[in-house]
Amino acid sequence: MDPANQPPDKSPAPMLPFRISRDTIILLAALLFLAFAILLAVLFPPSGSELARARTPAPTLVQMTVAVVEPVSTSTPAPTTLPTVAALPPTDTPPYPPPQNIAPGLAAPSPTLDLPLPTAAPDVAGAAPTPTLAQAPTLEPTLAPPPVVQPTPEQPTAVQPTPEPSPVVVQPTQPPAPRPTRPPPTATPIPIDIIRSTTYWTIAQSPIILRRDTVVAAGAGLIIEPGVEVRIPPGVTLYVDGRLYALGQADRPVRFSGAALPRWEGIVGQPGSDIVLEHVDVRGGGAGGTVISSERGSLTIRSSRITDNGGHVRIAGGRFELRDSEIAGNDMPYGAAVEIIYESGGSVTLVGNRIGGNRMAFGAPNVRIDSRSPNDTVTLDIQGNLLVGQDGPNLALETNGPLQGVVQCNGFIGGSNGLSVLSTLPQAPGLPLLTIRNNAIEKHTPPIIPIYLERGIGRGATSDVLIDMRSNWWGAAEGPYEPDRHADGRGDAPGDLVQFDPWLTERPACAPAQ
Repeated sequence: MDPANQPPDKSPAPMLPFRISRDTIILLAALLFLAFAILLAVLFPPSGSELARARTPAPTLVQMTVAVVEPVSTSTPAPTTLPTVAALPPTDTPPYPPPQNIAPGLAAPSPTLDLPLPTAAPDVAGAAPTPTLAQAPTLEPTLAPPPVVQPTPEQPTAVQPTPEPSPVVVQPTQPPAPRPTRPPPTATPIPIDIIRSTTYWTIAQSPIILRRDTVVAAGAGLIIEPGVEVRIPPGVTLYVDGRLYALGQADRPVRFSGAALPRWEGIVGQPGSDIVLEHVDVRGGGAGGTVISSERGSLTIRSSRITDNGGHVRIAGGRFELRDSEIAGNDMPYGAAVEIIYESGGSVTLVGNRIGGNRMAFGAPNVRIDSRSPNDTVTLDIQGNLLVGQDGPNLALETNGPLQGVVQCNGFIGGSNGLSVLSTLPQAPGLPLLTIRNNAIEKHTPPIIPIYLERGIGRGATSDVLIDMRSNWWGAAEGPYEPDRHADGRGDAPGDLVQFDPWLTERPACAPAQ
């Protein structure tokens, strides 16, 4: 029944002004659909193949076509034709009612198409039911259906069987043809000459020219007569395992000289050897830094001259005697001019020699005697030598054990120090068995101390242990200068552990002068 034709005694039922917009309805529907989809996903989980297909991205882009709807006239109930290719199907839902048919208590629809929801009137007897408003049709955009991607069926890979290898037929091996037999390799000749028996080099054979390294074998002997000259090529060595006696005379010395430059090596005494060089001139040797050496053997050099060489004289153990000889004018790249080392005691004889004027390394002494055994004794006989220093001491005694013998009538001249005694055992009670007398100790380089430089006072002797050096000449009649014990002295200064009083007031006649 039309509300306008209701009886006057009955008023229309009041309606609540509660509205739900179209967007709210769509949102509620979407949430309901999402909940339904989740429920389906939980109840019916997809299989592995469906997951793989779902993860495969669709290569085709979907274009969305929006249908535009024209307003519908109230007098024409026919469906409206869309301008796009896609046409909407006709619907049986009636169009919107005209505005004059809307109940008076309802407001006009808003631009958001908010539609009032009808409410049920209270149950009143004889009241007519409230008509239900028709809903406007919902127009959805027409979407092109997505292309259906057919899954590509996986083709099983056929596994080809591996063919078995055919059996190998082993042919009988034919014996190789015989080859000519080669002679066994011959031993490479050793590039040395060996003297296996007692051999004499005479003046009739002079000059003797060595072609290569020569060895005097153990048990054999080489005797060189006066006046013989032995010429040695560069780099060649004369090794002695047995005996070498070079016996020259004052007017006919035996000469070892270089055949040409560069230098030849040297004369090397092996353990157990016996070498005697008497009235011998040695020149042009020492290419390796040592011109004459002896290791645990016996070496005797008398009345000989060792000049113009490139090395020093070195003794390691055994017996050593150097008498009335000169070692001067040599180039010595390392070590003392005469280097003597004892591991287990020994004896040294240095008498009447002149050692100086050599080009040595800085701080190297003329003579160094090194006793390395704390128990074995080294016996010294050092007399009448002229030792002229360069940058180091004239005589250096390095000892870990006892020394005995005499050091007297020597001229210790020039250099940084006259006598230097070094010891790794400073607690030792000195060297009471070593006599040091009548030596001339003079002309040493002053240390860089003002009073020493002012007075020209050098170091005459230094020692790590107590030594007795009384009755020696210190270069001045007033005696040595010692700031605490003898400040009036003007001679070379002794060390704190050197006993010097009394001293000689004049130079001893037995000490050689420069």
